[in-house]
Amino acid sequence: MTKKKILAYARVSTSLQNSGLQAQCHAISEYCRLNQIMDYELFTDENQSGAKSSRPALDRMMALVRTGQIDKVIVYSLSRLGRSTTHLLKVMDELNLHGVKFVSLSERLETETPAGRMIFTVLAAVSTLERELNCRES
Repeated sequence: MTKKKILAYARVSTSLQNSGLQAQCHAISEYCRLNQIMDYELFTDENQSGAKSSRPALDRMMALVRTGQIDKVIVYSLSRLGRSTTHLLKVMDELNLHGVKFVSLSERLETETPAGRMIFTVLAAVSTLERELNCRES
């Protein structure tokens, strides 16, 4: 049996947030170290809004998910994966379809349980609300 891969994803909306991208990558690296995950592939998008459902690194990562060779996807925060409830739920459906576990570090969320999947749905709605409130303030 082929060993399944672990993927990680980080994103910032602007190039001015480079330190934020570095912080996300560091947190993911630390999580992997603490959980004895030695081999993972990191995907990063810079200058990419979370409102967009198609982003270069995210698209590459999801293509790998579709191969059925992925065990887990790790993100720093749910908002880094997306800012649209619809998009986040579609991503989660696709992960579930391919048997991929999901971990969000800042929310301490893992979708291996029914409660974790329910919390994911609630947090997806909160992420959308935050984006909409931020747009109104701009």
